[in-house]
Amino acid sequence: MRWVWCALLLAVGIGGWARSGLAAGPEPQLAPGAPADAVSILLKTKKVYQSCRSYRDSGEVQTRGFVEGGSFASTVRFATAFVRPGALRFEFTVTGFGERAERWVMAWDGSRVLALTPTSEVRVSPTLGEALDGASGITAGASLRVPGMLLPRVVGGGALLVSPERLEDELEAGRWCYKLRGQTRATPYERSSGSVTVRVEEERVTLWIDRESCLLRKVEEEAKLSTYRSVITTTYTPELDVEIPAGELALPPLAPPQ
Repeated sequence: MRWVWCALLLAVGIGGWARSGLAAGPEPQLAPGAPADAVSILLKTKKVYQSCRSYRDSGEVQTRGFVEGGSFASTVRFATAFVRPGALRFEFTVTGFGERAERWVMAWDGSRVLALTPTSEVRVSPTLGEALDGASGITAGASLRVPGMLLPRVVGGGALLVSPERLEDELEAGRWCYKLRGQTRATPYERSSGSVTVRVEEERVTLWIDRESCLLRKVEEEAKLSTYRSVITTTYTPELDVEIPAGELALPPLAPPQ
């Protein structure tokens, strides 16, 4: 089906061509006790997400793929809203590949998971992890990355990077960020999307993590496959411990039948 192919193209990405490069005055000094090495930064980041009272973000996934004789591009816009102990909503809208935009919304109230499809059909999912995992291909991992840190026991949160290294700190969207690089796992490996399995031969993942809040600001992924390569850039505008109205955590109201 079409969404399987979209998920395949989005699931293996490579990002890293865009740098901020914006001047914003001298680099501030790190606060006493700030994490210094890559592993400590990642552990602090996971702790911030796991201990927050609420979280909200909006973001975008931009994908560019390159095959012999051509290329493709797509955009996924997403938003997350979360209130502890148990309320989460994740929605995304897909555009690109020459087709119309499609919007999906998933809402979890601590026990039940509902999903609103682009055709306004409401589906019930057995678990939140299963619902978000089903969207991970087409969202290039955005459906799992932050929800997995907010609710690791419910969603299943793995490591953001393996064998990470810290690069020089850098500005991203006007914020000083830690810049880390590594892989999501050792290569080569196989990744499945629906009925399609692809082999990832090379991969490089770069993270920008806000130095002040330890929130994720940007992810760039690079992957090379046997027949094409792709570049995926995911950006976040996050908010921590803010008031989130109940309406932002539920499914949107359905239009009355005609």
